[in-house]
Amino acid sequence: MRKIILSLLLASVAGTPAIAGPRDREERQQQSSEDRQKAREERQQAREERQQQVRSERAAMARPQNIQQNGPLIEQRRQQDVQVQQRTPRERIAERRQVSGNETLRRQDRPVPTVLRDRTRTPVVSSVPRRGTQPPLRVEGGRRHGTVNWSTNWRNDRRYDWRRWRDNNRSRFHIGFYYDPFGWGYQPYSVGWRLWPSYYSSRYWINDPWQYRLPYAPAGYRWVRYYDDALLVDTWSGQVVDVLRSFFW
Repeated sequence: MRKIILSLLLASVAGTPAIAGPRDREERQQQSSEDRQKAREERQQAREERQQQVRSERAAMARPQNIQQNGPLIEQRRQQDVQVQQRTPRERIAERRQVSGNETLRRQDRPVPTVLRDRTRTPVVSSVPRRGTQPPLRVEGGRRHGTVNWSTNWRNDRRYDWRRWRDNNRSRFHIGFYYDPFGWGYQPYSVGWRLWPSYYSSRYWINDPWQYRLPYAPAGYRWVRYYDDALLVDTWSGQVVDVLRSFFW
């Protein structure tokens, strides 16, 4: 009997660790996994704190320099904004007009456009037709009609409002291709230039100036077409007396 009881006790003692062992391992594994997860979170938090600290230090190092450099400019702009807000509407309009008419605001280093260069070019007298030249002045002894002191005051006369007339009669001002007798291409002529006779021959005359609301030319003068411009020319000397640019289209 004693042997039976003793064997039962030994069997119970030997079986207990076998049942409790797997549970302990699971608990230890779970605890170890939680510890590793907590350690990773702590390292991530510490890394973020270090990065935030570095950014704060860099900002703190750069801030005094920016304030020192840009502080006066910011203050100047703030004062300018306050001054603009305090101006009356009339003062603002006057200031805009003054700025728009200030020649110093234009860029002086920009190249002069070709058209402006042509307008300011110096006339060159030549006995042979060449681009950019004008013929010699003819002797006045052979003139049939005297010179006329032409005035441009006709532009103030409503009867000769050719712009409004063109807006209502655009087809009359669209007269087709222009044939350049020398093939030099367009170069704007100003008052005082002398044209070569080929440019004011009869094929270029505007025979009915009133059709375009232009005043009639005096004796010895003709309105002629030069590309899209209308020129009043002294047919004896070829001198340009009046110019209307972009007259035709």
